Amino acid sequence: MRNKIFKTIGFSLLVAFILLSNVVSASDNKAVDFSLKDQFGKVYDYKFPREKVSILAFGDKDGSEQLEPWIRQIYEKYTDKIDIQGVAELSAVPAIARGIVRAMIKKKSKQPVMLDWQGKVSKDFKYQKKLANIYLIDKTGNIIIKEVGVSEEAKLKKIYAEIDKLLK
Repeated sequence: MRNKIFKTIGFSLLVAFILLSNVVSASDNKAVDFSLKDQFGKVYDYKFPREKVSILAFGDKDGSEQLEPWIRQIYEKYTDKIDIQGVAELSAVPAIARGIVRAMIKKKSKQPVMLDWQGKVSKDFKYQKKLANIYLIDKTGNIIIKEVGVSEEAKLKKIYAEIDKLLK
């Protein structure tokens, strides 16, 4: 009798854990709203729902070197049909050096790059350091795909297929 009770309780706990883990993973697939300034001082309020499907491209110093092929190829295919934004993860930069880093980013990129000085937004998106992190997000804020690392044809084809579905 006791074994039966323990098995029932154990099974109930297992079911509860599975249900809870599904709730947690479902919320992990939702993009968070945020507000950041770019290198020119313009504030971007990134909130959902949005008018367009979005690509958010995150990179720290190391990861930023992997971003250009991703952004260029996605932009060439979709131009203004989707919204592509960059986020620089800069939490390792000391406060005293921020002006210099901002000036370097201004010089390097004429396109706006949102600056995440505290790393909070990057952390909210579960950014993986030293790698490009590419997020495809639907209009309602669901993260459809996250790709990490260098741009590869198979990864791009996967993103293109999902973007095409979202644009239909």
